[in-house]
Amino acid sequence: MMFELQARTSLVVYVSSLRQVRQLKRYGHVDYVSKRMRYAVIYMNDELVEETVSRLKQLKFVRRIVRSPRRRLAELLNLDQVTPAQGGQSQEEDEV
Repeated sequence: MMFELQARTSLVVYVSSLRQVRQLKRYGHVDYVSKRMRYAVIYMNDELVEETVSRLKQLKFVRRIVRSPRRRLAELLNLDQVTPAQGGQSQEEDEV
């Protein structure tokens, strides 16, 4: 029996009140809740992101949804191609 890693992504969901954060557990794993800034970080499988975002946007207490840029940054920085022999730096350097 092999264990397979599933591709997961995180969403930052800004809410109008912290009372509704408990309802977000239906949509994914709530990892962190900021009481001061009123947001929650939710993790879920990649194949469920589009459907979940559309359902979250329909909720009245959701103010804004931000997707994690981690996957896009890994592609831009070519982090998959970094080897220990390179010292953690990629061969190509892009100007930003």
